[in-house]
Amino acid sequence: MTEQEAKHHLYELWQNGEIPHNFTEDHSDYYKAVNYTKKNNRFDYEDFCSSIAIIKFGVWQVESDALVGKVGYDYIIADSRFWETQDYNGHLVWSWLIHLTEKSWIDKLTVKDLNTAFFFCQDYYKEHKPENLPYVSTAQTLNIQKQLLDISEEIQKKEKVDKNGIVDFDIEGMMEYGNQLNNIKYL
Repeated sequence: MTEQEAKHHLYELWQNGEIPHNFTEDHSDYYKAVNYTKKNNRFDYEDFCSSIAIIKFGVWQVESDALVGKVGYDYIIADSRFWETQDYNGHLVWSWLIHLTEKSWIDKLTVKDLNTAFFFCQDYYKEHKPENLPYVSTAQTLNIQKQLLDISEEIQKKEKVDKNGIVDFDIEGMMEYGNQLNNIKYL
């Protein structure tokens, strides 16, 4: 199969909804997929993903240049971004672990795989670690993350969802959520 034929085949699969909607020429693995298709004269998305994975932790797949969350679409964290930090009320924490905890598709089960994959990647992509990185508290990051998950779980129990799937937030519930965020305990 030629390169042009492989691209055409991938386009047809994309057009028919047989591969993810974001699997276009802009996708980080697109050219790997073209080469896979040329070599195999076909494209099997699951087999392809397995072939490029270095290791998997649940929905998280470590690849040569990124951590990819297979969550209905590809959530990609580039290999150079695992040392991003943020100030969380005076505590320097790992930004990705706090940011992703705030996503609706992260829960207490999937966060364990996220954390394992994240720390694996910090070691695996260590050549990207900034030399002047200040101390970042992993313990504080995980402490805050757990409390955010607990708050989110509690709020979800109280959510009212109508028949169309629309969440009805009341002012009182939002105030309670804000109060809980303001009462996070630090180590």
